[in-house]
Amino acid sequence: MDDYDDRTTASKDKRSALIYKRRKFDPISIILLVLGIALLAFGTYFLVEPIIRNNKQDAAAKELLGLIDADSPLPTITFRSDALIVNGEVEHEESFYTVAPDPGASDSSTTEGSEPADKENNLPVVTVYGMGSIRIPGINLVMPLANNTDVYSLRVAIGHYPASALPDETGTGVYFGHRMTSDGRYFNKLGQVSVGSDVYIDYQGKRYTYKVDQNYIVPVEDLASIVFRQNTASQRILLITCHPLNSPPGQSPERILVEGYLTAVSG
Repeated sequence: MDDYDDRTTASKDKRSALIYKRRKFDPISIILLVLGIALLAFGTYFLVEPIIRNNKQDAAAKELLGLIDADSPLPTITFRSDALIVNGEVEHEESFYTVAPDPGASDSSTTEGSEPADKENNLPVVTVYGMGSIRIPGINLVMPLANNTDVYSLRVAIGHYPASALPDETGTGVYFGHRMTSDGRYFNKLGQVSVGSDVYIDYQGKRYTYKVDQNYIVPVEDLASIVFRQNTASQRILLITCHPLNSPPGQSPERILVEGYLTAVSG
């Protein structure tokens, strides 16, 4: 019969138990594990959240465009005021082309920018009114047009500055749009619209065709003088977005301006 010494086995078992005990109850390891999981979760959120938000904005814009193209008598889209927010708009101060909802309006009234509050969350509900659509084949752009340039309208559409000319009026129609950072979204490629390109605006059953004759950049402080300049005797458009693209959100020091003149009306 072979001799058998179980002391070696017992010693190994003790060491294994001690290592397991240390691993099981080591607070530093637990803390590091929790921190690692938390950092991974936060990192995933910050990577995924912008994509989800962009998809929701695009879906809302597509919904409004669909209503407009279907000749809906009152194409509108409604959402909570804290939904579909664009990066930088919170820091962006009110300006001559931004009209916020009237804070003095009662909860039972409905204005162009606000509706009764969401009772469950005590947040105002806003409605964006579509007025037409804009198409720029040169940059593959098709977007709904809203009848205002408040922050809510610009979340889901290109906004028509209310004090400027409508497509069927003499003068210059001014349109603002966000220059989203994602390639091709909204006015992201407005700077690539070349002189001679066509811009189409569909409004009240007619298509207005414009020919681009200017594309230039101005400091933001010069924008008001251009928008408020004396209207011409012809029918023109002025498209505006932020520049440069890599500026901190809400702090773009310049604007891209694209101008064009009316060449045809059909429909």
